[in-house]
Amino acid sequence: MVFESQTSIQLPILDISQPLLPSSFSSLAEACKEWGFFHITNHGISKDVYNKIRSLSEHVFSLPSEIKTKLGPFSYVKTYTPQYIASPFFESLRISGPDFNGSAQMSADVLFDQHNSEFRYNSTAAYLLPFPL
Repeated sequence: MVFESQTSIQLPILDISQPLLPSSFSSLAEACKEWGFFHITNHGISKDVYNKIRSLSEHVFSLPSEIKTKLGPFSYVKTYTPQYIASPFFESLRISGPDFNGSAQMSADVLFDQHNSEFRYNSTAAYLLPFPL
């Protein structure tokens, strides 16, 4: 993928259709150091699943601040980072291992005060989607 401005630059691309070689890791590290991000291709996530995750992400981040801060740095869950804590440009909601589904479901239970099966279904990929304010 190429973005053009006054100069032509190429965004680093990581094709994961094949097992990663050790040389891929150094390229990935360089992309993270130089760019801070990269483009992943051939990941196998369908547009339908991506759209569902994106929609869920928009729903979660549109919740009132009072609800989201129940997951904030001073809560027992500590999965939500409000805008301006880490960055003036975005807020984040993370899930962590080793039990990614359990972590996501705990956040969903706090946010929605009920079992939300759609969140559980999409949670393992939801952390991949940044949602800028």
